[in-house]
Amino acid sequence: MTDTQQLQALATQMALTNLNNAFTHHLDNNHIDDLVGLFTEDALYTHGARISEGRDAIRALFAGRVAGKGRSSRHFISGLQIQVDNPQQARGSSTCLTFAADGEPPFNFADVHLVADFNDVYRNIDGQWYIQERHIKRIFAAANNAGPVGQK
Repeated sequence: MTDTQQLQALATQMALTNLNNAFTHHLDNNHIDDLVGLFTEDALYTHGARISEGRDAIRALFAGRVAGKGRSSRHFISGLQIQVDNPQQARGSSTCLTFAADGEPPFNFADVHLVADFNDVYRNIDGQWYIQERHIKRIFAAANNAGPVGQK
């Protein structure tokens, strides 16, 4: 691999790491518009039986998550693995640890709400990386975690 190729590979790795970090930051701070802007227009976002297709559906999902009652969460992503397929597409997988509660902090507990795998497809559009697909697979869930927020 040439020096230029190595630099490009590092730049892609960093851009996709930053994309994943931005996802958790905007999700945890209820920045709905910024969060939705991380997805392609035709994105597919799944969590078990809950399927959201396109930015409008994803926006409705996350807006509904905080409507009325407020939602406090912290998501921690670990073990991000990236496979670049070509300059316009990559795939990734990571594990996400989530603490969550309805209402406003501080809370007097810190129970794990969910541990899940994220399996992603990323697309580069005009030099900017976006999430094209995110599939969430539950691994461990708290006893009081009935399922994904917004599941019908």
